[in-house]
Amino acid sequence: MTDIGLILTYVLIIVAASACCISPLLKMKNNPGEMKKMIIPIIGMILILGLSILIASSEVLPNYTNSQGVLISNTSSKIIGGCLITFYVLSIIACSSILYSEFLYKFFKNGKK
Repeated sequence: MTDIGLILTYVLIIVAASACCISPLLKMKNNPGEMKKMIIPIIGMILILGLSILIASSEVLPNYTNSQGVLISNTSSKIIGGCLITFYVLSIIACSSILYSEFLYKFFKNGKK
């Protein structure tokens, strides 16, 4: 019985993920002018990820390796560090946009658009 529920869960996750990927593509097909608005944030996120990986360190501490030194490679360490830096940058952007929209915008503009 557990196997059926697990398989059904996997199927529903695949259906939901494919619907999330196909829906924006259909919207772009119907309105090509909106494509620019959808591509700019994707390019921005790719740039943030690329810059984060470039500035990340490839140092591997001794407690993350076994006696042969093969648990984590320098490349894996650099990618993981870059992803963590990306997470921190995107978290700061999200928190600052929340602060702007909730507090500063209303304080300086009296909530008028």
